[in-house]
Amino acid sequence: MDGRRQALTKRRMMSSLKFNPSMQGYSRAANRRSLDDIRRQYGLDKVYQLSLNENPLGPAPGVIDAVTAAAATLSSYPDFSDIELRQAIAAVIGRGLGPQQVYTGCSGFESLELLARGFLGPGDELILSSPTFAGAYRKISEPLGAKVVDVPLTPETFAYRVDAVLGAITDKTRLIMLCNPNNPTGTILSADQMDALMRGIPDHALVVADEVYHHFVTDPDFPDSVRYVLEGRNIVIIHSFSKAYGLAGMRLGYGIARPEIADYIAGLHRGFHQNKLALAAGIAACKDQKHLRGVVQYLRNEQRWVTEAFDRLGIKYWKPAANYILFETDMPAEDLHQKLMEQGVLLSPQTRNGMPCGMRISLGTREANRACIHALEEILNEFAAARL
Repeated sequence: MDGRRQALTKRRMMSSLKFNPSMQGYSRAANRRSLDDIRRQYGLDKVYQLSLNENPLGPAPGVIDAVTAAAATLSSYPDFSDIELRQAIAAVIGRGLGPQQVYTGCSGFESLELLARGFLGPGDELILSSPTFAGAYRKISEPLGAKVVDVPLTPETFAYRVDAVLGAITDKTRLIMLCNPNNPTGTILSADQMDALMRGIPDHALVVADEVYHHFVTDPDFPDSVRYVLEGRNIVIIHSFSKAYGLAGMRLGYGIARPEIADYIAGLHRGFHQNKLALAAGIAACKDQKHLRGVVQYLRNEQRWVTEAFDRLGIKYWKPAANYILFETDMPAEDLHQKLMEQGVLLSPQTRNGMPCGMRISLGTREANRACIHALEEILNEFAAARL
């Protein structure tokens, strides 16, 4: 009897709780299968992770040394301020940028989340252009009660539609999300388009240039977003240490904006915002730009190798501007994903982005890329033969 009474009391307590309706569409993230799980299930010697846009070469050696040294001091709190890291970031960017124009976050995602908390409330609007990094952009805005307005990219080419975005702005628009290069398409918004967007936005709107893949861009038509910050315009640039710097496991990112915006967003930081290992890693990474340039050049070479292989196999792909490539075959993406996984290759199906046959490959080592191309050729040939 006591057990039933306790259960009834618990149910009544639960029923009286008021959950935030803006958050009810979100749930705890499901566990991902580990590479070891996949290796054991399919009896594989190796599994190549080419789905998360990671740096396959890892961080600079000095980063490992700095993290190791910091690990010995973990019983004490980190510096209360992230000023040394911000100074290092500003020094790398140059252009007269100072630490007062930088704020840091525990990942690029949190850098976006802090920004959203600072500028969005119930009824406010955020504009994005799908397919893009929409899952993150929705998660930073909808729990705050904000409305997401989708102005899709041009079908087939995935070009950004500046006039359509400007036409979607209302008096409730607060943030305009611009993923550049865009994930997952790998396409860019040009300098002229960026200039038109910045000229057209009203004073109450803020452009968010999510440029976490900017290191990999070679197109001379890529916009100089820092220029708008230095001019004091309504823009925040988001960068990350997860990609070219190889620090995905550290979850370290930052934003760049004019001082009053950067200071305002940083005011949301909790005490001891950055942990010791992340601070040490970020500062050391900034000091080794030679390693970063080597990583970028290596992956650009792999990009060329993979696209040449796609050309040989007749696989349709979109011109990439980052360390990943969006491509499409005749085979349903989820089926192709499963077949590739059975051969130890993990890619990212793009069904969630409205592409039933779309896939994204993150550029890896030559060994990993070769394994992927070999598996793709075998699987697609079998699929084509089965359709005859």
